[in-house]
Amino acid sequence: MNNNFTYHRLLDIDNYGLVVKCKGHLQYVYRPEKREWIRTGLLTKYFNDEDPCYNLYEEITEDEALKLIKAYK
Repeated sequence: MNNNFTYHRLLDIDNYGLVVKCKGHLQYVYRPEKREWIRTGLLTKYFNDEDPCYNLYEEITEDEALKLIKAYK
């Protein structure tokens, strides 16, 4: 299923394992405690080469993202 989102898993200490989905400039982080996607700008710092979190993420498939979300339960 192609929904034009890209999915990322965060790898820094504070946000380790969180899933972020992006479409253009829109970003949403999945918050397991609320069981919903919340609009965010969180991923921006992972693209900023002056931020300590720079590049501490991995791009994952939608299927991988869904498996991670199911594992939060």
